[in-house]
Amino acid sequence: MSLAPQETLFMRNSKIEKLLAKGEEKLTEQDRKKIKEELKDYQIKNIPIYAYIKGNEVCFRIVYDNQSFPGYDDYDDAYNDYRDLKKGRKTALDLKEIRTKKQASDVTLDDGFERLLDKHTKQYKNGDLKYCSYTKKESTIKYHILPFFNKKPLILINKSDIAHFVDHIMYEELSLKHKQGEEKRLSVGMQREVLMYFKMLYKETKRWFNVETNIDIDYEVEMPSLKKTRKLYSDKIGKIIENVYDGDLEKILRSIYKLENGAYNPIFGIMFMIYFTGMRIDEVNALTPKDFDPENKTLLITKSITWHPNKDKTSKSYEVTTTKTGAERMIMIADPICMYLENYIEMLKGLSIYSDDMFIFSRMGYARTEDGEEDPFSLKTLGYRVKAAYRDAGIMKEDGTIPKNHSARHAFNTLLKDNHIEQYDRNAYVGHSNGTSVNEGYTHKSKKEEIRITKVVEKSCRNLADLLKK
Repeated sequence: MSLAPQETLFMRNSKIEKLLAKGEEKLTEQDRKKIKEELKDYQIKNIPIYAYIKGNEVCFRIVYDNQSFPGYDDYDDAYNDYRDLKKGRKTALDLKEIRTKKQASDVTLDDGFERLLDKHTKQYKNGDLKYCSYTKKESTIKYHILPFFNKKPLILINKSDIAHFVDHIMYEELSLKHKQGEEKRLSVGMQREVLMYFKMLYKETKRWFNVETNIDIDYEVEMPSLKKTRKLYSDKIGKIIENVYDGDLEKILRSIYKLENGAYNPIFGIMFMIYFTGMRIDEVNALTPKDFDPENKTLLITKSITWHPNKDKTSKSYEVTTTKTGAERMIMIADPICMYLENYIEMLKGLSIYSDDMFIFSRMGYARTEDGEEDPFSLKTLGYRVKAAYRDAGIMKEDGTIPKNHSARHAFNTLLKDNHIEQYDRNAYVGHSNGTSVNEGYTHKSKKEEIRITKVVEKSCRNLADLLKK
């Protein structure tokens, strides 16, 4: 069966990928035959575009008038050039000159960035890349890497330039998010991210434009250690967690209750849920009534909210995406949480805009306009309101800041750990990838442990029961 050209775009072949993952030196003759057979799937009748393997990826070449033009990264590029040749818009000489120019000594990291951006844009539009990952890579390369090399040709970038760049990122480069005018350096995590993207960009530019250099970029770029940072971060989180379930959390929720006129509002609801389920805040934001099963006391967590998506794709300021790990999970919830959600949804049913697909914690009365009522609650507004609650509770930090909402996941995990819930069950409950394939593939959280978790949570939020009664 022949396919239309557009149907082959971004085709992924899991069998080829699995075989290539072995590495070139470990491929057997039988493996090579299998790959050759699979590559036939990319052939389209009457169009001379052929797939071949380069490194660990499937690439394409076109053959026109007995001339071969190798080096296309995806079918789309090859097909467009073939179509232009056939319609007389380009000549074989044009293509040769273009490709020769791209392989010449004036290729820069900026050229590689343009190709990378095109690739990521296609992946994003095809749903293979999240918006946050798309924009993160773009801004990191654009603001932290390209300005340093200032369009210097790739073949002229030497080991000394790379060493100076690494030192610049580790000791001089400033964060884009300056607070109150102070010069804040990049965190170790951000340093690692910038250097990782630099290595990727360097290697991809070499590959795309067939530039030969004598530099082993993986060897030249030494990544800063995370050990010290992780310990400092762990100590910092530890201090936040110390008193969370010992009184601070109850104070915060009681302050929200007072300031927002009750418990049945999105601000109280979101904070209550993230502290007593360990869910990510964007997962809570994406919950709908149909995700909640009151009879079995379970929540189905399948999606997340990503803010500020590409305006070319949607006019909204958010989009619904998969969870961070891409996996779905179902969790049992404690009686107080179940009761709270039942009452909250019962309240929503009295609204004219109610549907089983609406967001539980939507903007409601906090919306700027009527048509924004069904949108998920704004995290910016949430931050302002929660900060006011901290201030009212008298537990603000000296510098006027409050702990990040993500620390709630750390607090929840600590609560479960202190009550002797096994690590796998904790990971499975909060949707955290533990990185152990044996556990992920062959171990499942037990019903008994789920019930234990709900009992632990129930005991922890018992003092808030009076706030949750309708």
